[in-house]
Amino acid sequence: MRCTLRSSVEEREFCFEGRREAPASRLRALEPDRVQAFAQLFLDRHHQANTWDLWAAAYLLGGGCSHDGFTDFRSWLISLGRSWFERAMKEPDSLAEVQFGPHEEQDSFFEEYAYVAGDIYEELTGESMPERPENAATEPAGEPWEDDDALASRLPRLWEASRGGRTSPDR
Repeated sequence: MRCTLRSSVEEREFCFEGRREAPASRLRALEPDRVQAFAQLFLDRHHQANTWDLWAAAYLLGGGCSHDGFTDFRSWLISLGRSWFERAMKEPDSLAEVQFGPHEEQDSFFEEYAYVAGDIYEELTGESMPERPENAATEPAGEPWEDDDALASRLPRLWEASRGGRTSPDR
């Protein structure tokens, strides 16, 4: 689906283009150093969401999830906004309640959201955003899951939802 000005508010919430454009339009009004601050906040949230429980959620929502897929899943999670992000951090199984788009946009992997700040910074300055320090930890926090029984036990609502055919294509 392509979001347009005529798209309903509800459709724009589900549409990746709409969810990308909302922060982009706000960032365009800021000074470049504030855009950099947003980029750092995004990286901090991305790092915070690097947990085994959220990887399990991504795996169930996506019908599978590679390392790169999990990176894109965390961008998607951040794009849902603060309340969903904070809720998912406390209770990853709550993601079973996420409503996906009305036009078959049932994808919980949103790579493009990770590039919003860099794209706007370049738009504003004509230069690439200076490198930001990455958070050091690459291994997810928490306990890894080993098999389907562990997934079903850890995330029962997502497990049920994923068995009901509400998942997106393999990642």
